[in-house]
Amino acid sequence: MLLAHDARAQLSGSAGLVSNYMYRGISLSDDKPAARLALNYDGTTGWFAGGQVVTGQLAVETHRSAQWTGYAGYAQRLPSGVSWETGVSAYAFPNNSSWSFRELFVGLAGDSLSGRLHYSPDYLGVGERSLYGELNGGWVLGPRVQAFWHGGYYYSLDNAQSNRVEARLGLASAYKEWRAQVSLDMVRLRGGTTTDIYGKTTGSRGDVRHVVVLTVARAF
Repeated sequence: MLLAHDARAQLSGSAGLVSNYMYRGISLSDDKPAARLALNYDGTTGWFAGGQVVTGQLAVETHRSAQWTGYAGYAQRLPSGVSWETGVSAYAFPNNSSWSFRELFVGLAGDSLSGRLHYSPDYLGVGERSLYGELNGGWVLGPRVQAFWHGGYYYSLDNAQSNRVEARLGLASAYKEWRAQVSLDMVRLRGGTTTDIYGKTTGSRGDVRHVVVLTVARAF
């Protein structure tokens, strides 16, 4: 989600557990629980940066390993109240550096809706140029309950079989420094049977996989 920048710099973070580390509709923890630590910095002039580390496990790995994500960029609010941003993200898999990749992104955000477009010249090191577009939104249901939604589309410029649609619907709650959320993650499977670092997926075109994800974290 895009962040609205205040008049002062802010450093924040969180540490928690997730029942399944879903990334763009695909599990990067082999459908197993994972621990996650995140840190974010928002500067006074619009510059921002941050990152996270997750104890992930791709389907071809025999044990858990660290998965690192870092990002940096610049954002500003327009007189209309809409914010824009641009930046770069980097994803690192220390156990197999050939999977590491980088992306450029641009985005817009309003009070309850945000969107981003990402481009990678070599997504996950598989030689695919990719575009990923996403929309995110939410609304308050009560003093401590918020609903949220997310939709995304991954498009490969080099391999149509990699294209996929994914979405997420969920509820989030907070009490003091504690955060919890439950979501239903959905992804439309590719046609036929394929095996890659994500694992084996079998289904006809249009089949949808559903995964319920629980997350508990403490903010600091």
